[in-house]
Amino acid sequence: MDKVNKLTRSATALIVFALIGKLMGFTREMLIANYFGAGMETDAFNAALRSTNLLTAVVSNAIANTFIPMLSKVEKEEGPDRIKYHTNNMLLISMIIGAAMIGIGVLAAPLIVNITSGGFDPETYALTLRLTKLGMPVIIFASIVGVMTGYLQSRGYFAATGAIPIPLNIVYIVYLVVLSSRFGIVGLTIASVLGILAQAIFLLPETVKSGHKFFPVLDFRDKYVIHALELSIPVLLSVAINDINVVVNTRFASSLQEGTVTWLNYANKLNVLILGIFISAITAVAFPILSKNFSEGDMPAGRKSMAAGTRLILLITIPSMVGLIVLAQPIVEIAFMRGKFTQFAADMTAQALKFYAPALCALSLSNLLNRVYYSLQDTKTPLVISVISVVLNIFFNFILVRFLGHRGLALGLSLATNLSVLISFIILRRKLGHFYGWSYLRAIIKNFFAAIVMGLVAYLGYFGILSLVPALDGRTITKLILLLFSVGAAIITYGGLSYILGVGEVKMAVDIIKSKFRKA
Repeated sequence: MDKVNKLTRSATALIVFALIGKLMGFTREMLIANYFGAGMETDAFNAALRSTNLLTAVVSNAIANTFIPMLSKVEKEEGPDRIKYHTNNMLLISMIIGAAMIGIGVLAAPLIVNITSGGFDPETYALTLRLTKLGMPVIIFASIVGVMTGYLQSRGYFAATGAIPIPLNIVYIVYLVVLSSRFGIVGLTIASVLGILAQAIFLLPETVKSGHKFFPVLDFRDKYVIHALELSIPVLLSVAINDINVVVNTRFASSLQEGTVTWLNYANKLNVLILGIFISAITAVAFPILSKNFSEGDMPAGRKSMAAGTRLILLITIPSMVGLIVLAQPIVEIAFMRGKFTQFAADMTAQALKFYAPALCALSLSNLLNRVYYSLQDTKTPLVISVISVVLNIFFNFILVRFLGHRGLALGLSLATNLSVLISFIILRRKLGHFYGWSYLRAIIKNFFAAIVMGLVAYLGYFGILSLVPALDGRTITKLILLLFSVGAAIITYGGLSYILGVGEVKMAVDIIKSKFRKA
């Protein structure tokens, strides 16, 4: 029971900090939209940031995801005292690799920009190239963040790792409010680098508090670090499946009208909001458990952990997907439509969001399934699946962009992601044998039924009232109140229907709340 309570507290802390971080992140995006709008500069900035973020996310996630199983293995074979040695060695080697990647990235920047943004006009292309080079130093800071994140989560310290979006967003917000008028889009790129540095500094106190001591170690023959780095090579692609696909979409979008890259960028960020708040918390807490279960050969416990995580993700993401489709227009208008961000830009972003939303559930499940593979010491299968996803995305983009424009790019990503997750489930079923597949199907049917009814309530709650009282469609604050009312009614509807339909996680939550009231 103590272990369950600890995991619950960890997940709760992650969700709270992730929520704060995401709210600050949207404040950041609203300020960017307000000060820079949706045009040539933001297209260049988003394309450059997408290129450097792909490298940083890949590096930090690859290190963290291979480091946790590595530390579990070290503790089992050499004891907990040796964890400090291998952690410090991993940290220094990762920094050396990160520094080398910066040099390569700067030299290869023209090639990278050609791949991601080759359709831009010469002026936008030149700015994108400049911003990409300026953003490259972020890689070394991301490698530090990856090592410390993996270490802290393996030791059960989740709060600080969940809070790292906060220092990043503080740097952005301070720059936007105080300095953006003076240093413009170039300064914003520099702020993006300083934000990741702030994350690394932020994790230092918690790392020391956890009992870790920093001392210089450089052992290239360390078998554990070598094994983790070998595993990280295929992870470099597989953990960044969404980022890679979004880069593919950016390349296609760069050949469309000005502002398209920015519309898709904002729509994608709205779409993965739920993933960033709730799903990251679930997978972060589940990953050390899965690693421990599978490393000890306890397959039944591993399958149960995977099943619990999968059902919880379905419970959260299916209604979120429906809600984003139904309420895309007011969400985008309230979030971004101010200053230089026009009604036309809001309309185009909302259209993209509706077609991105079907990818939400699959992206979230992909996060969990990849960690199941890593816990099984299998990094090749997620890599193969990621490659399949990218190929499918390119195929769908070629076809759909001709008929649907930027909406086709969003739909292509959604189709590719869902198909790749289906393939991942099929392969994992063969690896694990029985893994509660029917429980997933029952959960999908129940959650979809409740979500469809919920979507109808949300639609009537917002657009129905708006049609009866058109005066409400004016100020942002009145639209926000109406949106919150609609979302609240939708959540109550979904929760009530889920309870009536016997969704286990909802019934458990209700029983816990009832027991708390009885004790009170």
